[in-house]
Amino acid sequence: MSINSIKRLSVFSTIFTFATILHAVVLAAPAPSSVTTPALKTQTSPASHQPIKLTNQQRQQIQVARQQRDKDIEALLNPSQTTKFKAALQSRQRIRIVLKSLDLNQAQQKQVQSILQTYNLQVKQILSSQPSQPTSNSLGVTPSTPQPIKK
Repeated sequence: MSINSIKRLSVFSTIFTFATILHAVVLAAPAPSSVTTPALKTQTSPASHQPIKLTNQQRQQIQVARQQRDKDIEALLNPSQTTKFKAALQSRQRIRIVLKSLDLNQAQQKQVQSILQTYNLQVKQILSSQPSQPTSNSLGVTPSTPQPIKK
């Protein structure tokens, strides 16, 4: 009976060791970081992992919308939250992570959610105003009509 107990203990300790090592390897893997992002990316589909090419006007519009979003959120915060908010934004933390760290009350959370929805709609409108590829009709080319075959 003690041999079975020793075997079980050996198997358990082996599994535990492998699980611990695997967990350490996963935690030691470098996390992807995006210090600077040259282009805005959307999360609508797997094929959308390509950067979106924005015009300078679109970049400026998005920047203005982002500044307004931050200003509106800042107006809702108390002084200590405002200090944390400004510091986190200057260190380029993601807005959702920043907001989770602020311990917002229910009313603040609802108002912030509304501000974020408005911002997201503004960005979508800016992105939808992206110039489309020229078509043959926009270049003044008329489509050819098929000629009947004469016998």
